Amino acid sequence: MAIIEHSGYYEGDLQNVSHAHTSCEIMYVLKGELEITIEDAVYHIKENTLVLIKSRQHHKVRMISTDGYHRYIAMINPWELRKQLVRPDLFALLTDISRSGIVIVNNAYQLYELFSEMTYCFKNGTNLYNELGIALKLVSLFYGHTKSEKTDKLEDSKQILVKKVREYIEKFYADNIRISTIAEDNYISVGYLTHIFKEETGMSPREYLSHIRCTRAYELIKHTAMKFSAISAVCGFSCANDMSRKIREYYGTSPTDIRAEI
Repeated sequence: MAIIEHSGYYEGDLQNVSHAHTSCEIMYVLKGELEITIEDAVYHIKENTLVLIKSRQHHKVRMISTDGYHRYIAMINPWELRKQLVRPDLFALLTDISRSGIVIVNNAYQLYELFSEMTYCFKNGTNLYNELGIALKLVSLFYGHTKSEKTDKLEDSKQILVKKVREYIEKFYADNIRISTIAEDNYISVGYLTHIFKEETGMSPREYLSHIRCTRAYELIKHTAMKFSAISAVCGFSCANDMSRKIREYYGTSPTDIRAEI
């Protein structure tokens, strides 16, 4: 099943009938005004507004403007999203109807490109990671709003994650780092972490870890008199032979030759 179950541009009137969807319904109002009723609460929605109606949340939508109603409608399947992104706070944002009300982002300008990209993805198909990336951009807008993050420009969530992982590897490279643990700590799959990390840096997290260890070891080999066994230990290698093999693969020469060059 797809994460983006529907996306399209619409004009015209609406049927004021109470209904609910298994997926989350996301509206981006381009022109016109409407009312959304959730139980006893009525929300007045104006132009350039982004609205999130949660999964299984009963609602009615009524157009109140006389000059038409232009909008994008997208349906995001949170259950499929959860398979790749299992962060409980984001999943609750999309599904927890015990928290009454809908999520509204006012003055949401210039989202045409994002919805056009999502509509193209829905109609023409794409790979899982592109679909996931588009959906996360949209969900991030709502998440940032609920956390009262006031910023003119939201940094790409993928860049934030990659920066966080890079800083973690650079700090703890000497430890027994497991990429699966890093992915789990960030509530994502190893496959998704590897994909976006390589997209941003040109190498996988494992390759980046090896890169950091090798470059740190090279400096110690070249500029200190430390024993190779000690260097391998402080740089996170399992032993001196493991370090020698990785150094040879990375630099095309051995630790002994590197030190001899001095």
